[in-house]
Amino acid sequence: MFIQHKQLKHLSIPAEKVTHLHSSSSSVQLAFAEYPPQLCRAYLLQISGGDKVLVVVAFYLVESQSSIFFIPKFGELSEEEVEEIYEEGYSFIESMGFILTETDYHLLPQQKQQSYWSALPICQPPSQKTADVPLRDEKAEQEMKKLRLQSRKSLGRFFASL
Repeated sequence: MFIQHKQLKHLSIPAEKVTHLHSSSSSVQLAFAEYPPQLCRAYLLQISGGDKVLVVVAFYLVESQSSIFFIPKFGELSEEEVEEIYEEGYSFIESMGFILTETDYHLLPQQKQQSYWSALPICQPPSQKTADVPLRDEKAEQEMKKLRLQSRKSLGRFFASL
């Protein structure tokens, strides 16, 4: 069971601590408390630290440019428990209408992992809006386009394997 972590607004962890990463191949319209209904993207990740692992479910709200995070009720897990909880997170996200794809993040060289990780919107502090026009980082936007294309290719490989 996952619960919302209301204090967490973005992930500021080193890229090398992320051991698994799935992302949604497209956006889905959702409504979360305190936010208007809007398109969202979903992420499922596994963060390792020592002998403990944390599974995180993240939703990025496109219009609000904010992230919402969910973690397992009991927090960090042992290596033995993580696979079951990761599958639970996968089911949780897909029950909301998302299709998750493997990003192959764990196969990337460390430098590519760092640029990939830092470009994800869930790693960005909530943006400040000026006159209702969100501030955007053009480099991050280009990286996100590359990531979406890579996710689509991964989804294509998945469907081809069926």
